[in-house]
Amino acid sequence: MSSSTLWKRIWKHKLFYLFMLPGIIWFFLFSYVPLYGIQVAFRDYTFVGGFTGSPWAGLKYFKQFFDYYQSTDIIRNTIIISLMKLIIGFPMPIILAILLNEIRNLKFKKTVQTLSYLPYFISWIVVVTLMQRLFATYGGPVNDLLSSMSVEPIQFLYNTSWFYEVIIGSDVWKNIGWNSIIYMAAIAGIDQQLYEAAKIDGAGRFRLIWHVTLPGIRNVAVILFILATGSLMSAGFEQLLLLNGPSTAAIGSVLDVHVITQGIQQGRLSYAAAVGLFQSLIALVLIVTVNRIARKVSDVSLF
Repeated sequence: MSSSTLWKRIWKHKLFYLFMLPGIIWFFLFSYVPLYGIQVAFRDYTFVGGFTGSPWAGLKYFKQFFDYYQSTDIIRNTIIISLMKLIIGFPMPIILAILLNEIRNLKFKKTVQTLSYLPYFISWIVVVTLMQRLFATYGGPVNDLLSSMSVEPIQFLYNTSWFYEVIIGSDVWKNIGWNSIIYMAAIAGIDQQLYEAAKIDGAGRFRLIWHVTLPGIRNVAVILFILATGSLMSAGFEQLLLLNGPSTAAIGSVLDVHVITQGIQQGRLSYAAAVGLFQSLIALVLIVTVNRIARKVSDVSLF
């Protein structure tokens, strides 16, 4: 396609591009302009010297991170928690969207949708505070209920035995409704004639879901899965900062919290930038790899 033809097509659909303009500007200002600061990871950064006046340090801070005695544990914890969130959390919005699509009572359907969306807009500070009240060992409603059934009180929070269940369960509860919206939209876009044809052939509800609904949202699911793999080195800062304690540090210390504590609390900006850049590079490799696999397996890809 020649450049003149391209510009003609852009001008023809100028209103659509105009709607895209705010998003493009936002991404440029907050995603591309900050890339200039990547050099901090390779400098002995000082506020006096700034980006260009601070001396070069090469790979000094990358070496410091990999020489850190807990670096292996931090990377391992990040991957384990992120993988669990991906394996367990990714299919949940799909299941919820399919279940909501099967509900015929509109009032009940809207009520369930609203209740599932609400947790997404609650900050992790509020969520963790609620969990501390609900799961308190003594005086919490959950343990009071267990006590009424002659079960000993259980320490759910800050306990290595329940740590992963609490982290994954709270993450799914908070995000499942919001993440299901795009699948609901994809299901709504499926041609209804496909359902009618399947019903004529004698398909029941489960066969309709398996042979019509799931294939209809497959492309959307593949794209979102590719994007989700980019977060395998990011287990979630706020959640892990609040739900991790000294007793669970061995399995709960992750890269996100390590970067913030080192960069903000201890002022090691170059070190934090190096660790953050390491996270981003791994995420890029993962997205490119999974995208290539998806393109070969399903002919669906980001690029």
